[in-house]
Amino acid sequence: MDEKTETIKTKKHWKEHLKTKRYWILIAVVIVLALILFKLPNKNVLSLIQKEPESHNLKIHSPLNERIIIPIIKEFQETTGIQVEYLSAGTMDLLESLDNKEDKYLMDVMWGGSKEYLNIYKNLFEPYTSIYDHEIHQGHKDKENYFLGYNLLPIVLIYNTKLVSPDEVPESWEDILDPMWKGKLAFVDPSTSGSAFIALSFILNLNQTGSEYNWKNAEKLLDNLNGKILAKSSEVYEGVANGDFAIGITMEEAAISYLHRGEDVGIVYFEEGTPVITDSIALMKDAKNKEEAKAFIDFVLSKKVQTYMVDQFYLRSIRKDVEVPLGLMPMDELNIFDAGHLDTYERKSSVLSNWRDKVIMRVKDGE
Repeated sequence: MDEKTETIKTKKHWKEHLKTKRYWILIAVVIVLALILFKLPNKNVLSLIQKEPESHNLKIHSPLNERIIIPIIKEFQETTGIQVEYLSAGTMDLLESLDNKEDKYLMDVMWGGSKEYLNIYKNLFEPYTSIYDHEIHQGHKDKENYFLGYNLLPIVLIYNTKLVSPDEVPESWEDILDPMWKGKLAFVDPSTSGSAFIALSFILNLNQTGSEYNWKNAEKLLDNLNGKILAKSSEVYEGVANGDFAIGITMEEAAISYLHRGEDVGIVYFEEGTPVITDSIALMKDAKNKEEAKAFIDFVLSKKVQTYMVDQFYLRSIRKDVEVPLGLMPMDELNIFDAGHLDTYERKSSVLSNWRDKVIMRVKDGE
C-alpha cells in the first residue's frame, strides 16, 4: 500500500470515528434530558411546556399603575404566604369580555376601576363585608357590598408652568374648550380610560339644555385635541411634564406625584366641580380562591396598607382614620361633583359610539 492510499484510508477512518463519537454524545445528551424531565414533577413539566399558571394562585385584575400594584402584592405574599398572579389591563374591556363569556372565571379579585363601571356589571361580583367596613367612608361603596371603595381619585387639570403663564391657567372646564389650547391639550381616549370618560361626561353635561347632551362641547374638545387622542393615561401627565403639551386632564395623584418630584407642573381643581373616581375592589362571583380573595381585600383596606398608599403614592384613602396626603385639600373643602349623578354610564355604548363617529369624521376630513 502506497503512502497516498494509506493517507486516504486514515482520513476516512477518522471521519467515521468522529461521526460515531458525535452519535454517542447525542445519545448521552438525550438520556440526560430524559432523566431531568423524569425527575421533574408533572405540574412543572406542564408549566414549562404549556406556560400555564398554577391554578391555586390568587388571580387579581387591576387597572392600577404597576408601581402601586407590585409592592403591595409583594408585601401581601410575604405576609400571608399566598401566591398571586396579576393582570394589569383596562377596566372596561375586561368587564365587557367577562360579561359575554360563558365561563366567567378569569380572576378572583377586581382591584381598581370606578364604582360606576363596577355597578353596571354587578352581576359579576359577590357581596363581601370587609372586617374594616366600619372604617370605610360609607358613601364610597355599594350599599349591598358588591364592591368596596379602595381609594379616591379627583379629576384635575395639570399644566406645565414653563408653557402656561399664571394669568393663562384655565380655572374652569369651559376654559379648556377655548381655541387657544388647540394642539396643546392632552387627553386620553375615553373608550379605554375611566377618568377620561368621566371628564367627557362632565363636558357633555356642561351648560346642557334639556335632556340632550351638549355635543357642541365635545366638538370644541375634539378641535383642541387637533387629532391627538392619547392611548394611555400616563401619556397625559408625562406629556405635560416633559413639555409635549401645555395642559391635560388627569388624576390628582399623578399630578401631585410630579409636583412633589419638583417637575415644572401645577394643578387646578375646576370651579364648576371636581369629579371624583372611587377606585373600587370587588370579590368575583365565580372566584375559585374566595378565602384568599377575601384576605387580599382586607389586606389592601387595612390601615397599614392605606397609610403606605397615601405616603408613597399621594392617593386619598377610603378609610376615615387615615389623613389625606401631605399638601392636599381635605375632601370636604373640594367642590366635589358626584359622578354617580351622571347617566352617561347607563348610556355608555351610545355615548362612546357618538364620540367615535365624531373622531372618524375628523380623520376623514383630514384634520
